Amino acid sequence: MTNSSAKTDPASPKYKPARSTAQLIYRQSPPAVRQRILFLLFGNLVLLGYLFFAAQQRESSFWNELVDLGPNIAPQVLGAFALTGLIFCGAIDLSIGSIIAVAGSTFGILHYYEFSPAVCYAGCFSTAVAFSVLNGWLIRLLEVSPIILTLGGLTLYRGLALIIAHLTVPDFPEVFSIQDEAYQGPGKFYAGEILLVVMIGVLLWEAFGKLPRLWLAIGCSPVACERQGLNPARLRSLAFLVSGLFLGLAALTLVTNPQEIKPGQIAIGFELTVIGAVVLGGTNIFGGQGTYLGSALGACFLYLVSRSMIYLGVDVYWREAIEGAVIVSVIGIDCWLHRTEKLLEELK
Repeated sequence: MTNSSAKTDPASPKYKPARSTAQLIYRQSPPAVRQRILFLLFGNLVLLGYLFFAAQQRESSFWNELVDLGPNIAPQVLGAFALTGLIFCGAIDLSIGSIIAVAGSTFGILHYYEFSPAVCYAGCFSTAVAFSVLNGWLIRLLEVSPIILTLGGLTLYRGLALIIAHLTVPDFPEVFSIQDEAYQGPGKFYAGEILLVVMIGVLLWEAFGKLPRLWLAIGCSPVACERQGLNPARLRSLAFLVSGLFLGLAALTLVTNPQEIKPGQIAIGFELTVIGAVVLGGTNIFGGQGTYLGSALGACFLYLVSRSMIYLGVDVYWREAIEGAVIVSVIGIDCWLHRTEKLLEELK
């Protein structure tokens, strides 16, 4: 028994009870994930420190930066939660941005025909859940790789979002105009509160729930799980259902924030940003390792990097290029490291 596992084993004389849920999650994680969490905590604090001094120099309000942090990162964190469980069990969904486009079209159509805000919210949320479940069901039925099927969904669903809008709205002008603030509650006024409630629930679920650990076990070895009497295909389908619930909330906070919804443009590149946050947070892109806590910290880090570049006066085109390069580099390095680890294990 290692020192770290002895500290989390109640039967060990070295056992020390965790003081918080976050500490319990940290101690349950493997060393590589702990290092990533510590790096992100340190990096986020450094970036916040820079934003504090930059705000002082510009005589702007650092407090406003802190207040806006939660609402601004809510869609990305919720989207990262949607992918984290899938990646735990060795799956992935590359079509989440396009699913949000379909959910946005649904919201816009319902608003066009003057349904109440509650009906519009429910339509947006349930559309995201339904398409995520559909992806899981198709993957299980067709027995194809999640990457291949959801890569097809990337263009298929975005096209479907435009087709639905043109079929249901006469002379659709490519954009839904949402001027009434009653339809902007989740994204414009309550995104921070939604994120806080979900964060608390996710941390408790990760610390004490059984399902995330089963997904991690499937990601490590589906064959071993089958021999233990588990059904990996069924558990992966359940992961797509839970992913859909998080994605529904991400769609709500993203779609209801602006006053215009453009199905052809909304959430473009969203999946790449979210995958970058998840991998940056220490989740193995091949499954079997990671934490929801790390995904949240990764999304926060990417947002703070973007804000810091704005204060540094970096040109918008360079900002997009740098953000894309950071994400691709993180994913590429993660793939290389884990392939190297796997090869070394096979040589032992």
